[in-house]
Amino acid sequence: MSAAFAKLHPKIQEAVWNQHWDKLRPLQVDAINAVLDTDKHMILAAATASGKTEAAFLPILSKIAAEPAPSVQVLYVSPLKALINDQFRRLEDLCAYADIPVHRWHGDVSATDKQRLRKSPGGVLLITPESLESQFINHDRHLRRMYAHLSFIVIDELHAFLDNVRGIHLRSLLARLNIAACVTPRRLGLSATIGDFAPAQTFLCPESPGTVCVIEDKDHRKELRIGLKAYLDAPEPNEGDGSEPAQVNEAPRGLAAIAADVAQRFRRGTNLIFCNSRRQTELLADKLRSVSEQEHWVRNPFLLHHGSLDRELREDAERELKSGQPVTAICTSTLEMGIDIGAVRSVGQVGPTWSVASLVQRLGRSGRHDNEPQILRLYTLDEPIKEQSALSDRLYPELVRAIALLELHREQWLEPLESNRFHFSTCVHQVLSVLRQTGGATAAHLLNVLCRNGAFARIELDQFAVLLRGLASQLLIEQIPTGELILAPAGEKIVESRDFYAAFASRIEYRIEHNDLPIGVLPADCIPAEGEFLLFAGRRWRVELIDHNSKRVTVSPAKGWKQPRFLGGIGLTHPNVIQKMRRVLNEDTGYPYLNPTAIELLDEARKTFEEAGLGTRDAIVGFSGIEWFPWTGTRVLITLELCAKADGIEVVRDGLCLRYRKLSAAEFAAHRAKIASGAFTSEQLVSLLKDLKRDRFDEYVPLPLLQQAYISEVIDLPGTQAAANGN
Repeated sequence: MSAAFAKLHPKIQEAVWNQHWDKLRPLQVDAINAVLDTDKHMILAAATASGKTEAAFLPILSKIAAEPAPSVQVLYVSPLKALINDQFRRLEDLCAYADIPVHRWHGDVSATDKQRLRKSPGGVLLITPESLESQFINHDRHLRRMYAHLSFIVIDELHAFLDNVRGIHLRSLLARLNIAACVTPRRLGLSATIGDFAPAQTFLCPESPGTVCVIEDKDHRKELRIGLKAYLDAPEPNEGDGSEPAQVNEAPRGLAAIAADVAQRFRRGTNLIFCNSRRQTELLADKLRSVSEQEHWVRNPFLLHHGSLDRELREDAERELKSGQPVTAICTSTLEMGIDIGAVRSVGQVGPTWSVASLVQRLGRSGRHDNEPQILRLYTLDEPIKEQSALSDRLYPELVRAIALLELHREQWLEPLESNRFHFSTCVHQVLSVLRQTGGATAAHLLNVLCRNGAFARIELDQFAVLLRGLASQLLIEQIPTGELILAPAGEKIVESRDFYAAFASRIEYRIEHNDLPIGVLPADCIPAEGEFLLFAGRRWRVELIDHNSKRVTVSPAKGWKQPRFLGGIGLTHPNVIQKMRRVLNEDTGYPYLNPTAIELLDEARKTFEEAGLGTRDAIVGFSGIEWFPWTGTRVLITLELCAKADGIEVVRDGLCLRYRKLSAAEFAAHRAKIASGAFTSEQLVSLLKDLKRDRFDEYVPLPLLQQAYISEVIDLPGTQAAANGN
C-alpha cells in the first residue's frame, strides 16, 4: 500500500485490508492527502465506479475515528433514497471496524430509528434534502445538539443539485444548519459529470469558490463501444382490446422494431435500457412482454423501473439486477444515478438524451469493473417522410441529434451549468420554513439567513421586500405588533401539508392497487375512466373503481390496453448541440457506429440539407411561408417565437426551426431586421406570456418578480440579435 494508506486510522486500515484491496486508486490517494493534510472544501470528479465514495470516506472516517464526538460528525446528502440505502450498507462495513455509528433518515426509515438518533447522535448520517427540511420543521430544538460537532458534509451526485430547485433548497438548508448548530463543516462534492467546475465550486463555497480544491481522475478512461440503430416511427394505436392479430408476414416497425432488436440483444446479462419518458418505458415493456409470449420464453427478463412505480416494485427490480440472473431494466432517470446494481454489461438508450451530460451519466452505468468496456446501443425514431412533412422533419433530427451528442462526448465536451436563477419560488418555501422553525422572525433576520448569508444571494433587498409584501397580501404571513413576521393560518396550512418538505413541484396523485397491493401512483389527470384500460408497471389493466376521497384506483388484469399518459415536457438543448447537428449535416464525415439504415437516413438528410441550400442560408421561402433555421439553442428559439408574436406573426417552433405562416420574404426580412436592430425589449416580450408559473410556489410570487426571473433565465435577446444577424 502507498504512503497515503499509512495516514489512515488503524481501524480504517483494517477495514481496507478486509476488503481485499491490493492498492488504493490514484483518486483515493489524492483525496486522502487532501482531506488529511488540508482544511479545504473539495470536489472529487471521476467516472462511475472509480471509487469516489471510498476516496471521500476513508480519510473522513479516519478523522472522526481519531476524534469521536457526541453528535453527527459527517452528513452525507443524496438525491435518492435508494442511493442512501445502497451507501448505508457500504458504509456500515467500513465503519464497523472503528465502531462508528451509521444512521439514515428518509421517509422509509422508522420513527424508532429516528428517535434513537435524536437521543444519541453520532457518527455518519445519510439523508435527503427533504428529510433535512423535515428536521428543521419538526425537530428544531434538537438541531444544535445533533450537529454540534459536525465536521464534514458529503454531497453525492453533486451535478444533480447544481442550479435547480433541489440544489438551491439544499444550499439554503446547509446555510441554515451552519447557523442553527454554530458549525462550519468542510464540504465535499462527488460527481461523475461536471464540465465546468466553477458553478460546483460556488455551490460548495459561495463566499470563496476559488479555494475549493478539485481532484479529477482523468486517467480512469474506459474503452467505449457504441452502436446506433435508426428506425422510422410507425403510428401507434391509442388503445386495443387485446385481440389485435400478430403481423406474421410483416416486419415490425417503429417501437416494435426496436423491441424486437432489444429482445435479441439484451436477453443475456445485466443491462439497462433508458427511455426519455415513462410513457415510452411502458410501451416498450408491453411490446417486450408480447415478444416473450409469442416466442414462449420460460422467463421474461425485462423489468420496469420508473418514478411512478411503487417503491417495493422498484426495489424488487433492483434486487433482480443484483441477482446474477439475466435481467434488463427498462428505466428512466431513476437508475441514472450511482445506485449499486451490480455489473451492468451494456446500456441501451431509446431516443437521444437532451444533453451530453445525461448521456455520459447513463453510459457510465456500464463497464463498472476494471478492464470492462462501456457498451452503448442507441436507438433513434424519426418520423417517416410524407408529402406534407416539414423541412426539419426531413432532416431526421432525432438521428442527427444522437450523432451530435456522441461526437461531442467523444470530444469530451459537456454543457456548462447555468447559475443565474433567482429561485423566488424556493425562497418563498424557505421563508415559510424559517418562520415555522423559529415561530417568528423579523424581515431583517429572514434577509440575513436566506439572502445575505444564505442561498438566495441574487435576490436584492428591494426584491425580497416585494416578495414578503406579496406573501402578506395573500395572507400567508402577517406582522405582529412587536415587528416579527409569523405564519398566518393559510401559511400554517401550507407548512403542515405532508408534501411541504419538498421545494419542487408535486401533483395530486392517485394510488393504483390490485388486490389491495400497491402498484404505483399516477397524477389525477392521467388516469383513464372506470371501465377503460390502463398500461402500467409493464402490464395491462382494466380500471374497476376510482375512489376520489381516498385517491385510490382499483385495477384488474386485462388483455385490452390504452396508451399511458404521463405529464412532463421536453428538455432544453444547448446551442453547441444544435451547431454540431448543423456540422453533421453539412459535412460528409462517416461514423463507424451507424447501422446501414442510419447511414441511409443520414445520407438522405444531408441531401435534403444541400438541396435546400441550408449550408449557405438559414431561411427557406416556401408556398406557405418561411422556415428559419437559426441553428441555436432552445432559449433563443423561445425568444424568437416571442418576437414573432409581438409583431402579430403566426409562428410554430420545433427543436430546430421556426415556421412563419402566411409571411412573404419581404415581410420576413423586415421582421428579422427589426430583431437584429434590438427593437424588441425583454419587458415587451415577457408581457405576452399569460402564465409565468414554472416552479411549485410561483403562485405566491408577485408578477413583477416572475417577469424578472423569466427575463433573466429564459429570454436571450443578445443571442436572438446574433441569430438575426446570421452570427
